[in-house]
Amino acid sequence: MKYTVLLLTLFMCSIAQGLFAQTHKANKIEGIAAVVGDEIVLDSDVERDFQTAKLQGMEVKDRCEFLNNMLLEKVLIDRAKQDTLVVVTNDEVQRTLKGQIERFTQQIGSEKAVIDYFGFKTKAELENELQYYIRDNIYAREKRERVVSGLDATPEEVRMFFEEHKTELPDVKDEYSISHIILYPEIDPENEQKVIDELKQIKKDVEEGSSFATKAILYSEDPGSATNGGQYLKVKRGMMVKEFDAVAFNLDEGQVSEPFKTDFGYHIIQLEKRKGQELDLRHILITLKPTDEEIAKTKHKLDSIRILINEGKMSFKDAALRFSDDKMTKYNEGNLMNPQTGEDRFERAQMSANVSSALVGLNDGDISPVFVDEYENKKVVRLIRMNGFYPEHKINFEQDYSSLKRFTIRFKEQNVLMDWVKKQIPETFVKIGEDYKDCKFDLNWENN
Repeated sequence: MKYTVLLLTLFMCSIAQGLFAQTHKANKIEGIAAVVGDEIVLDSDVERDFQTAKLQGMEVKDRCEFLNNMLLEKVLIDRAKQDTLVVVTNDEVQRTLKGQIERFTQQIGSEKAVIDYFGFKTKAELENELQYYIRDNIYAREKRERVVSGLDATPEEVRMFFEEHKTELPDVKDEYSISHIILYPEIDPENEQKVIDELKQIKKDVEEGSSFATKAILYSEDPGSATNGGQYLKVKRGMMVKEFDAVAFNLDEGQVSEPFKTDFGYHIIQLEKRKGQELDLRHILITLKPTDEEIAKTKHKLDSIRILINEGKMSFKDAALRFSDDKMTKYNEGNLMNPQTGEDRFERAQMSANVSSALVGLNDGDISPVFVDEYENKKVVRLIRMNGFYPEHKINFEQDYSSLKRFTIRFKEQNVLMDWVKKQIPETFVKIGEDYKDCKFDLNWENN
């Protein structure tokens, strides 16, 4: 079986290309296609990836290639969950979940349309379903990175790869290089105290006999746990942000914490059970919501900064360094890097709807009007600079060397990954379903 670059890309970017099909509940098939360790592949998983690939115009022969890709991923997930060095935090899951929902919304048109498309009644139900898929995807990615770390490609290897695979490689879509300055609205102390007082009252009610789980369902704004009564099981150190750990691991069983602050807002925790270095707990989050007046003040401040830049009294670089609240970009002229590629270019579908709108009509070097946006789970006031626009074109060696080098490295990583998986198979329980017994896999999956 030939593993093409397109199939490799599908395997490595399963959320970006296949999550619609993976989580859609319509026409669900409950048959089991395969079992890998403690992980299960459903017939519906294979069928949906197969149909998604066809809809995207890929040339696909049968479902065997898709089952093979899923088996590879399940080996990674199974091994990652046994690897104590692989830690997937709830913070990372929630940030990824939020970004994915935003991308779905851009593609489908509205948040309600996304919820309806996936067959759920509420956004909370959708997020609760997707977070498990996203967590496994992160486990697979983290383990994969550990297996293939350190690989590189020489210019000659990149050239040879391009010559061999150029007819298979996708066209490069319109791309944008952008920088930003963001300001967090300053929350008035009175506004912040209201949140603290609300959590103190909830704590008092619980200590007087109310159910913490019910309070979490009613009041918590944590999409990952609210619908489950705020419950998180088997929490280890490092899975949550450090402020959360500092409080949680100092509670006694049954105790409810005082309100405490993280980058997400204010929290209270009830410790249910301590099992060695793992905690079962419940948690309520209430976010800090800037008022219209607080947002307006922040917009006025960033508008003043924008005027200074446009009048040449301050460079965008200096303004980002001096004023931006984004610690990840302020020391790099505000330049944004695409987390999916590691480069400074974004397709429109990879940007928020607000950023995409702000770029309309901008030329290279122009800066946008000030606008309100959501960034890293916070409401922010934002200013965008267009660094460069790169029109859609056929991929070529001169203009797209960085992308081609990335493809080349991935191709090399695939070989390393396959060798690693071959070594895992004899030590891993693998069972292929009867409907796939005739598949001609390159790997002898049931040789265990």
